[in-house]
Amino acid sequence: MGTTGRTGDTGSTVPTLSPLHPHPRASVSPPLAARGGAGGSLSAPPAMPGVPLLFVVLLLLLLLLAGTPARSFPRDLVARSTVGLAATAGYPRFGGLRGDNGTARLGLDFQRMLRLNGTLFVAARDHIYAFDLRQDKGTLYPERHLTWETQDRQNCAMRGRRQDECHNYIRVLVPRDAETLLACGTNAFSPLCRTYQVSSLAQQGDEVSGQARCPFDAKQSIVALFVDGSLYSATVADFQASDAVIYRSLSPGQAPLRTLKYSSRWLQEPHFVQVLPYGPYVYFFFREVAVELSALGKVLVARVARVCRNDRGGSPRVLERRWTSFLKVRLQCSVPGDTVFYFDVLEAVTPPQTLHGRPAVLALFGTQPNSIPGSAVCAFYLADVERSFEGPFAEPRGATWSPVPEDRVPQPRPGCCAGMGAAAGVVTSGDFPDETLAFAKEHPLLHGAVGPAGGRPLFTHTGTRLTQLAVDTGAGPRGNQTVLFLGAEDGRLLKVLAAAQSPEATQSPGGTPAPRDPRGLGDSRDSRDSSAGTLLLEEISLYDPGRCHSPRGSGVPSRVLGLELHLPGRELIVAFAGCLLRLPLSRCGRHGSCRGSCLAARDPYCVWLPSRGCVPFSEDLPSGFQQDMEGSLGISGTCQGAARDGDENGDLAHGVRHPGPGAEATVPVPVLVGCVLGAFAVGALATGLLATCCQRPAVPKAPPEPPCAPRAPGQPPVPRLYPALPPHDGTEPEPPALPPARAPRDREPRRGPAEPPGPGPPGRAGREETTLQRLPGGSAWPGTPPGSGSSFANRVLPRAAGPAPPFGPHDRAPVRLDVPPDSPPAPRRPLAQSYSLGGTPVSPPGPPRALTRMHSLGTPGGTPGGTPWGPRPGALERSLSMKPPLLPKPVLLPAAPGRP
Repeated sequence: MGTTGRTGDTGSTVPTLSPLHPHPRASVSPPLAARGGAGGSLSAPPAMPGVPLLFVVLLLLLLLLAGTPARSFPRDLVARSTVGLAATAGYPRFGGLRGDNGTARLGLDFQRMLRLNGTLFVAARDHIYAFDLRQDKGTLYPERHLTWETQDRQNCAMRGRRQDECHNYIRVLVPRDAETLLACGTNAFSPLCRTYQVSSLAQQGDEVSGQARCPFDAKQSIVALFVDGSLYSATVADFQASDAVIYRSLSPGQAPLRTLKYSSRWLQEPHFVQVLPYGPYVYFFFREVAVELSALGKVLVARVARVCRNDRGGSPRVLERRWTSFLKVRLQCSVPGDTVFYFDVLEAVTPPQTLHGRPAVLALFGTQPNSIPGSAVCAFYLADVERSFEGPFAEPRGATWSPVPEDRVPQPRPGCCAGMGAAAGVVTSGDFPDETLAFAKEHPLLHGAVGPAGGRPLFTHTGTRLTQLAVDTGAGPRGNQTVLFLGAEDGRLLKVLAAAQSPEATQSPGGTPAPRDPRGLGDSRDSRDSSAGTLLLEEISLYDPGRCHSPRGSGVPSRVLGLELHLPGRELIVAFAGCLLRLPLSRCGRHGSCRGSCLAARDPYCVWLPSRGCVPFSEDLPSGFQQDMEGSLGISGTCQGAARDGDENGDLAHGVRHPGPGAEATVPVPVLVGCVLGAFAVGALATGLLATCCQRPAVPKAPPEPPCAPRAPGQPPVPRLYPALPPHDGTEPEPPALPPARAPRDREPRRGPAEPPGPGPPGRAGREETTLQRLPGGSAWPGTPPGSGSSFANRVLPRAAGPAPPFGPHDRAPVRLDVPPDSPPAPRRPLAQSYSLGGTPVSPPGPPRALTRMHSLGTPGGTPGGTPWGPRPGALERSLSMKPPLLPKPVLLPAAPGRP
């Protein structure tokens, strides 16, 4: 394939390497230090013994990165052609019957599609439509239809369901034989099945119960298929959707078989996607909650399970009327690398295809529901799937699941078919030993996983979840091209040309193929393998909300729900919840008469015919057409005058986008990282040598000055925020120096009360000066009477004696100057008695007392003859608040013996 659209060549990311931390006790030996670590004459100085070692480590790391190519996640491909809604508006659509008010009001509500020869059957709500695909391609309207409405709508409403849920959603539509169809509907949460003729859609026979053949709710999954006259179905078998079942029924002369009931080891919240017969087995593809990963939470994984066609159930002792051959294994679709990235949510699986001469299935996977949206397409050879069921069994051991040793597996091996292989001597499945049946009952899960063909996905896409997949493995004039049609949840359709792969694969033990060279040039382990050369040919917008009426409760109306490929008519049927769309496989006419654009499009459905221009390929075309699928001609895709003026980059020609010239002119990431590390190593070495040559003797630092060093006599005193406390021996403290007074301002905080001109609280003017005048010697500390040993911790400025009016709105209580703001308050005393700071009751008036702290709303107290707001004689006293004391809660003590 050509190089356009190749991923993995640019934008590689370097894996994060852990820094090398030498052991704390490790040191460089003197001989190595003398040699400099590189055989040179440089010697490591004693002060920097790690510089040569660092240089050697960086050189080794540089060589390692230069020799190991870095793997990167595949980039999203750029569409070579984009088709908008304006170009697809003319495609025929079907949204319901003409004149049907129910369809016009509720929408089509698509459920399932089935193509038989040239007829397309579509199952929807209350209807089955039959379209003749051989009619005019410009129309899409059913030639016949049947109506099957429920008669149990009243009981459905009594079960608490809405009116739009109480319809008959036809969820099963499978051919029973060449002339009849089996159709099963929810029937207002009472599933029912009928048989219809293919030619006339007339009912045949009687109705049968749809339990375990059809879900109760239209939102629940269901797959069904007739194999050897028996119906194999997988769905839920009860109204609460708690009993998931793989069921075989309608077998002539045989009892129904099913999986074990309510067993998380067998099925854990499954969502079934596809059922396929292959060899002596029937395979079921589904996704479920991984019971082996329960420690990580609710993790969805993809599974493939199989049962034998000739299974008749177990013995009356073990697994009676249960599958004896049920086994399941994980399907793994992942991007390899140092950290493997998994796509675990299975969305769609194709019927068996012939891929490179081998039978295979192609599957569409997505990321976990709560993660970044992304999807991938992986191919699985059916031989690899069959080989994976021969691997070891898995069983829980503590918090993990481990493989079961082979010596513990009974013989014949559980899961094999009776009368075949190792169980050739067993007549029926009921004749297996009880040990084999008991082991099969407890070990349905196999250890390991089925790896994809080529070791990696064929195509990856991020940003939007892909929902449906259709594959044409015989596209092109030679029938050797594989084209993928992918429907997205945003209403777009992606047309992808898959990369060519070698039909031979190197298999690894367990059925997982090793990565191979997609170009058939031998084994290749680099990142450019199976996805290299994949091209995103077209990106087509299809969903038009104005022309596709979405039914109520349909979730995402733009989600593509079905794709059906009709190769004889070279068209694709796309189904949304509200409408169907008929889409041709190619739009060759868009290239017009531009040969370069037609060949550079690389579309396998388009060829260049000199006499007719770019036309769709067909078998009746004359010889002489041209096609460049490999991109070997090097055609740029531009024609003279083809590019429009509105194209800024000039790389569009008739809707085909080509990579610009700068796409390949990039520097490989390993080379860039190597240059950065080399520059860092050289800089580190130069810095170390420079520091070694220019190092100076260390100058010892001066000892730190003690915190309480004596001050020089001539040094001015340092102002203090709070003055020092006086000594406790009763001597008069030395008044500290005061800072220079500043001019008062209007917003300056008030520092204390000033002497008022008359009785009452002090005024605002001159409070500092008055306070300093009241203190002995102009000091900030009040004087202490001789012989008084009281503490100064709770002293405040006194209030004037005599009656005084209450404080106004702009006045406040005196501010204490002797107690720092962060000092803890003194403990409160009961109001009944005043105590001195010494803890003794206050004596009657006697000798002169010191200052007293009063309640803010109390009257100024003092002795007879005292001045208002003046000092009060007597010991230091504190009157407490008028708030009544809180009585302590009584403590309940147990009564003493002998007391009541």
